[in-house]
Amino acid sequence: MSIAVLTYTHDEYSFIWPATFPLFKKYIDPAIPVHILYNSDANQETIEKHIPSDYFHHTYDPSLIWTKRVLKALNEINEDYILFLHEDWLPIGDVKNSVIDNMLSFMKDKDCSFLLSHGNPYSYGELIPSGYEGYSFKRAPFHLFQPAIWRKDTFIKFCTDLDLTKINNEGGSSFEYMSKYICYTIQHDTTLRKIETTNSLFYPGMHVLAQGCWTRNRYGDKIRELLEPYGVDTSTRPSHTWWENGIL
Repeated sequence: MSIAVLTYTHDEYSFIWPATFPLFKKYIDPAIPVHILYNSDANQETIEKHIPSDYFHHTYDPSLIWTKRVLKALNEINEDYILFLHEDWLPIGDVKNSVIDNMLSFMKDKDCSFLLSHGNPYSYGELIPSGYEGYSFKRAPFHLFQPAIWRKDTFIKFCTDLDLTKINNEGGSSFEYMSKYICYTIQHDTTLRKIETTNSLFYPGMHVLAQGCWTRNRYGDKIRELLEPYGVDTSTRPSHTWWENGIL
């Protein structure tokens, strides 16, 4: 079994790239290949300055709808599984290949198409021990998008069959579509009903932006503490007002 990280971005979010990619280098196991998908009309100097040349680069036509942009990259990647996220999901702890391998073994054993990296408030059923103290698997009725491990063939079908924009890739028709597949979440036993991201087992991280605004309502000063050492000015954008306000 093989896996790659696929990160979707656009150069309108290049203001966060000075933190995104150094944090990737710091925390993502070098044994895991990293693919970056960005708009084909991005400023090339900005790309060369911030996105590591040893990462795999993919481009999309910005006139395409979001699912078809992602589909292009999926068809260019050889690995069987995809750890998918956007550029504003920043790792704050180790993303270990050994842990990921165990996640893939679980997915194969359960014929699982989607494994979420943090708590899903819609999860149900019995807790399944993960072998890691304090962490359990639990069934989920459908996906919550990221960060998550997708079986690539399922992700390709999702992006082929559905025409979705970035802002509506969760809910409605996408939930109905993914309810046909086996989905799980792995979550810390103390935060079963929360969307808690910082204590994730396989991708501990922070979702620092929502709709272009800082998610200070969730992470407070931790955003500034994480980003400003990389030269990202967190004073120039407002705070988001509702994203992840706790228990859903």
